[in-house]
Amino acid sequence: MRCVICKRGMITPEKVQAEIKVGTDHLLVPVEAEVCEVCKECGEAYYSTETMRYLDQVRDNFVQKAITPPSVGHVYQIS
Repeated sequence: MRCVICKRGMITPEKVQAEIKVGTDHLLVPVEAEVCEVCKECGEAYYSTETMRYLDQVRDNFVQKAITPPSVGHVYQIS
């Protein structure tokens, strides 16, 4: 399959870090996705229905406080 963004690269399976935003929190979730070999820099990834359901479940679990992943950094805002 060719990339629908650049129309040149082939799509291949890869491990990626999907980002889920919940308020001001950002969850990084390692998942399998289809990624263009040409435009990897743009970050465009294609997720299967199964992966999307998994990401929705992770988001729901985080909102319901069923999971509490460790913090991996800090975000600072300059006003």
